[in-house]
Amino acid sequence: MEKAIYCQVCKKCNGCQLSNLDYKSQIKYKQSKLSHTFNTVIKPQRIIEAESPLNYRNKAQIVFKKEKGKTRFGIYQSAEKGITLTNNCPLHSEKANEISLTLCRLFDKFSLFPFDFRKRKGFVRSVVIREGFTSGEVLLNIIATKNTFPKEKEFAKAVTSLHPYIKSIIISESQSMKLTSGGNPRVIFGEEFITDTLCGLTFRIGYNTFYQINPVQTQKLYTKAIEMAELKESDSVLDAYCGIGTISLACAKECKRVTGIELNESSIENAKENARINGIANAEFYANDVKKQIKLLLSKGEKFDVCFVDPPRMGCDIEFLKNIINADIPKIVYVSCNIETQIRDVRFLIKNGYKLQKQQGVDLFPYTKHIESIVLLHNTAI
Repeated sequence: MEKAIYCQVCKKCNGCQLSNLDYKSQIKYKQSKLSHTFNTVIKPQRIIEAESPLNYRNKAQIVFKKEKGKTRFGIYQSAEKGITLTNNCPLHSEKANEISLTLCRLFDKFSLFPFDFRKRKGFVRSVVIREGFTSGEVLLNIIATKNTFPKEKEFAKAVTSLHPYIKSIIISESQSMKLTSGGNPRVIFGEEFITDTLCGLTFRIGYNTFYQINPVQTQKLYTKAIEMAELKESDSVLDAYCGIGTISLACAKECKRVTGIELNESSIENAKENARINGIANAEFYANDVKKQIKLLLSKGEKFDVCFVDPPRMGCDIEFLKNIINADIPKIVYVSCNIETQIRDVRFLIKNGYKLQKQQGVDLFPYTKHIESIVLLHNTAI
């Protein structure tokens, strides 16, 4: 049995809300939470557990602080604008922890001072470490007050000589008092992206690309969602909030065609590029608000057999749901990281002619309270 997490700063950090529980107890807690949320409409399936509940994050946003003349790394506390220092985060990958320690030493060597969020002074605001778990490639995004600094090539050489799996170093600029991904990105080493494999497909990951943080469990999540859809070769599939096309492209080999919609234009460009890389010709992508684009598609006589929905934590826009209902789509597979907004939307769909057939939880975020949930709904009028 996996023991409760060992971390000396977990109570200060509060990133692991379930740090006092062993993994089996966490699953029991999350199963109970699913049952409480869905018990009036359906009995949830047993949650799909993580094979390894530690070191699962492929993305880490690290902040830094001077302590006794030396730079240390830690986790940002937004409410207090403070930093919880650590030498090892049990949820970050081993590579991310090793790189973080190296950066501390090199920031001191190259006189790159951490940004003090209270005094509003310093240079390095944070560093985002992104890792392809399958490829082994790593991208660093240094977020600073300027997108240039002296001896940056020497700095990049020093980092990559110690960690040769780093394939991309980008510096971006931010003046915000919040932790952000930065703007005006500039490559100081390698390419603009790294690659990774998910569901047998290759994806490009840029400095600000949305990509699920637990790739091992994400594979299970998407596989289960597509399995629940029971796709046929003749099906036309709509993928709302498609991001960089992960679900869309995973569906493409199982159906006639896929249409992906996403508001973020850079994500759509990534989706199109990912389709090209993987030789997929039966997927098309639109950069637009989902409710506007689906209304436009329906006005042109488009019809869909299955709709995949994977919205932000706030859930679906009510107008989008109305458009989905008006489209008479036989099946909806709704993936969510927020079961409260998901059940709200599910109840609305049930009131408007859909029946909830199945609910499946997947534990993407061990040691936290978060649960990823998939539901399958059928249109009772069809």
